[in-house]
Amino acid sequence: MPFPWFRDSVTRVRAPLVTNPYGDPVRDWASAVRTTLTGWRVQPVQGSRQTAAETIPRDGLERNRRAFGPIGADIETTDRIEWAGVTWVIDGDVDRWRGPTGRLAHTEILLTRMEG
Repeated sequence: MPFPWFRDSVTRVRAPLVTNPYGDPVRDWASAVRTTLTGWRVQPVQGSRQTAAETIPRDGLERNRRAFGPIGADIETTDRIEWAGVTWVIDGDVDRWRGPTGRLAHTEILLTRMEG
């Protein structure tokens, strides 16, 4: 049963694995499938300034959001998430947390994107 304050919808973007001309597996984002997922809560997380590597002549601002969703959410670390008109990447693992009773309570993911 979702929490009543989990009213956000996110779009999961899942790209199939294909083989590139060098024989390596890569994600085909042009053929990605978009699925709307309901029962989420997306909240801001403090961002930070990132100095780019020497080879990239620019600095950037890292934006982060934390998304909380249903226990059984079909989310993989290789998915992308669209929320509020912006595409985010999943930073780290898809965490499934237990509540005080020991039962699984919710799914949590950290979303990241760069600006600048």
